[in-house]
Amino acid sequence: MTRRPNGLWQQTLTVTIKNQKKTIYFYGRTKKEVLEKIAAYKAEREAGLCFDVVADEWWEPASNLLAPNSLKNYTPAYCRAREHWKGVRIRQIKPTDISGFIRDFTVERNAADKTARTQLMVINLICRYAVESGYIDMNPARDVSVPKGLAKKKRCMASDEDIQRVKASTGCTFGMFAYWAMYMGCRRNELLALTWDDVDFDANMIRINKSLCWDGSKPMIKEPKTSAGIRVLPLMSALRSKIQPGRKGLVFPDESGGYMTEGRYQARYEKYQQESGVKSTAHQLRHSYASMLYEAGIEPKDMQELLGHAQLSTTMDIYTDLRAQHKQQVREKLLHVDFAD
Repeated sequence: MTRRPNGLWQQTLTVTIKNQKKTIYFYGRTKKEVLEKIAAYKAEREAGLCFDVVADEWWEPASNLLAPNSLKNYTPAYCRAREHWKGVRIRQIKPTDISGFIRDFTVERNAADKTARTQLMVINLICRYAVESGYIDMNPARDVSVPKGLAKKKRCMASDEDIQRVKASTGCTFGMFAYWAMYMGCRRNELLALTWDDVDFDANMIRINKSLCWDGSKPMIKEPKTSAGIRVLPLMSALRSKIQPGRKGLVFPDESGGYMTEGRYQARYEKYQQESGVKSTAHQLRHSYASMLYEAGIEPKDMQELLGHAQLSTTMDIYTDLRAQHKQQVREKLLHVDFAD
């Protein structure tokens, strides 16, 4: 321990923080005061950081790396977890605590399966960061799962009436957008990012390799979240007959030829719905495309590739729904079938 020119006593302590050596300085008017500060600091480190402190430390860089849409989904989950364990030492949190939090959250909010999984994933990421940073030895969220039997958002597709309306309303405002969505099965933002250079009339194919997202009101182009999002789709004859080669730029630009804002997209699609009578969203038209693939006998693995799903399980969920609907239609047809006289 040394005494500084200003009369204060000084002692240094070398600690490891996030796998890096760091020197901490302690000062006091007396040696006893310095030693008490060192003892208090060691006790604090031994007890561990509070969950909210670790969560903030993880969130600061993580939030800057997330795409705008992911940030929108992750933020509520981060805030809920931070508030729930505010002031609680992260070393004191056990798997049963996390499991109980997820269970209570799903009951209180009547949360669906996807919401519960997002919440658990964020807690898992925070705890994994704590392990990597040396704050805890084991991740208490690692083996926790969401409750079974949670409601899953029903995948609705366009009605038969809406499909006919889409086919008949290409002349309406934004009518071709709905038509492309139904015959490509693209996600809305993939279609908004599509350029005419992506459409190969000679090979009868369309390349999907980017997506539009919004940072606030600012449109931005990003790569698909997974490699599965990069794919080649067939330019179906029903679509090709409605479009002509030789065009440039975006397929669906705003009035200035640039990317649409989210508000402009919503306004145009709502106007289309008013003019055409179509009630379905662009996402429902995507599921109608999946239904068309099913009716055409496309195998699930090929359907996965065309829809751009990263996991086959996602495609199988849709496939199972379509199969169940098909069986129901068969049953309904048989209700009034009789032997010929």
